[in-house]
Amino acid sequence: MLPTFVKRVLPFMLTLLVGTGLGSVFGWRSSTTQTQPNVTESTYRYERRYGCSSRYRRTYSGGIEGRAEGASTPLVIRFQPNTRYTPEALEHKTTGVVQLRVRFNADGTATVLERLSTLPDGLTEEAERVVERTQFTPETINGEPVAVTKDMNYVFSLSDRSTMGL
Repeated sequence: MLPTFVKRVLPFMLTLLVGTGLGSVFGWRSSTTQTQPNVTESTYRYERRYGCSSRYRRTYSGGIEGRAEGASTPLVIRFQPNTRYTPEALEHKTTGVVQLRVRFNADGTATVLERLSTLPDGLTEEAERVVERTQFTPETINGEPVAVTKDMNYVFSLSDRSTMGL
């Protein structure tokens, strides 16, 4: 009984030990060797927070010099109000996506730079209201806050209860 058990368990134990050893040797990365993505890369993310979906592209206002050095942190949206339907939009059953190009400034304010796509019945203005009331921690490069421009999508859907203010 014991030799059969050893024959079955021993290969798994050896595989586990070898895998752990190789993972610790080849998987280790020092924090000083990590680099930021190339500035020319477009980084897209999808987020769904507080009643609206956001798809944004990261673009940096500064150059690439010094980006791999020092403490750098991404933009963190701490609070984003729910989007709400206007009475006109509810009456007309308007749905869709408002896409805005937003600049998240280093001083903690957000500014709408451009309307990329709009909706009628006051929904575009509602999306702009959400931008103005968004609370965030600015992105930092080498410990200094920097302005970041992102394309944000605000989804208005009648099936989503949060958009109706319920």
